[in-house]
Amino acid sequence: MICFRDSTRLLLLGKSDYFESSATVLEAETISLLEAIKVVISNGMHVVLFESCKTLYNVISFTKVPLIDFEDLVFQCRSLLLNKPDFVVSHVRSKLIGLFIV
Repeated sequence: MICFRDSTRLLLLGKSDYFESSATVLEAETISLLEAIKVVISNGMHVVLFESCKTLYNVISFTKVPLIDFEDLVFQCRSLLLNKPDFVVSHVRSKLIGLFIV
């Protein structure tokens, strides 16, 4: 599930989907981030903070990615983020991971 909230945490949009897959947790998180980026772009949103787990943040943020099974998804996320400098991926320590639009 993806939640889109403004800076006051007001819910703007929510999305959920079902994928028949045997993906790892990290791969599923990457798919979710990619879908969120696509939704934000298609809705013309700006100044967006994507919150993720620390592991996904590290995979997306660092230039050298270890060979992983889903590096094509990581590449797609990075490519979309490079074209949108007002989109930021950060990590949160709590279990409340979300998406905020300022």
